[in-house]
Amino acid sequence: MRSPPEDRTTAALDSATEEPREPGAARASGGKPGATTCNVYVGDRPAQPIADTSAISDVLGERDAFVWFDAIDPTEETLAVIREEFELHPLAIEDAIHEHEHPKIDSYGSYLFIVIHAVTQSARKTIVHELALFAGKKFIVTVRANPAYPLDEIVRRFDNRGDALHRDSGALLYEILDTIVDGYARVAEFYELEVEEIETSLFTGRNTRSDVLLSIFAMKKDVGRFRRAVVPMREILTPIIRGDVELLEAQEIPYFRDVYDHTVRAIDQLDAARDLVDNAIALHVSIGSNRQNEATKQLSIIATIFLPLTFITGFFGQNFGYLVNHIASEKSFWIFGIGTEVVGVLALVAYFRSKRWF
Repeated sequence: MRSPPEDRTTAALDSATEEPREPGAARASGGKPGATTCNVYVGDRPAQPIADTSAISDVLGERDAFVWFDAIDPTEETLAVIREEFELHPLAIEDAIHEHEHPKIDSYGSYLFIVIHAVTQSARKTIVHELALFAGKKFIVTVRANPAYPLDEIVRRFDNRGDALHRDSGALLYEILDTIVDGYARVAEFYELEVEEIETSLFTGRNTRSDVLLSIFAMKKDVGRFRRAVVPMREILTPIIRGDVELLEAQEIPYFRDVYDHTVRAIDQLDAARDLVDNAIALHVSIGSNRQNEATKQLSIIATIFLPLTFITGFFGQNFGYLVNHIASEKSFWIFGIGTEVVGVLALVAYFRSKRWF
């Protein structure tokens, strides 16, 4: 009797794989340059690491099996394995290892080549990670540049996914894009809260030092850099949700449409954060101008108050005969000398108060 198809597939994979591990054990996260991870997925079985990378092409020929190959700053030997076993175009591989590549999606017939910028946060600092993807019907190849984007969350989601979407290359591509876009939303919310906190401190006068303007400009730069990483994701997802990608099943398209909606929401949050940053800059400049105007007004009031005093003391200093003859007692001194100065000051203060200048 012939064995069931699933048993034949399992037997064919045993020669290329190690012993099965517990779900989540075959991680594709890594961390060091040159590190590689290669796992094979068959149905709902746990991921099995492929010990012999030269057998990847044989594994790809098995039914219901697909391979996830991950590399961090791959070496020439690793690139040769990727090129030969997955039959990838040399130009796509060159773009995958090229630093600061612009996010994009290209079709190479039987597979897609995607460049994505993912983001993480460390100590309130946003880090942009470059991630290149080769997505075929039977494989996913991820090439990560340093600093390497962590894949632990992607692996956890993929290992624990329900029955709504089968575990195939399309499902893994969805988990990768969805996890990255969720990271966009978290960072966008962080910037919104940061700018709102700065605005609140400016309104309450808790933080009006000159260095806060430098912090706002630094945040404006970070938001702009972050937005340049997020916006291309919308163009990457557009051909996928239109159904132009043949490697995806029809029932998988709505999931990518949901990722597209989340991307648009993250972009809207970034636009709002950018507007808030511009408002914070304008608010800081306005507060500085108001404080300067207030100081100028106070100095002007003081100078104006001393103006009649200077006039009176100068007038008395002329030693007119009337003044010399009539200010001969202490009483006349207080009335004509000091009294006129006090009356002048009080008159000016009353006038300023009536004009609400202070």
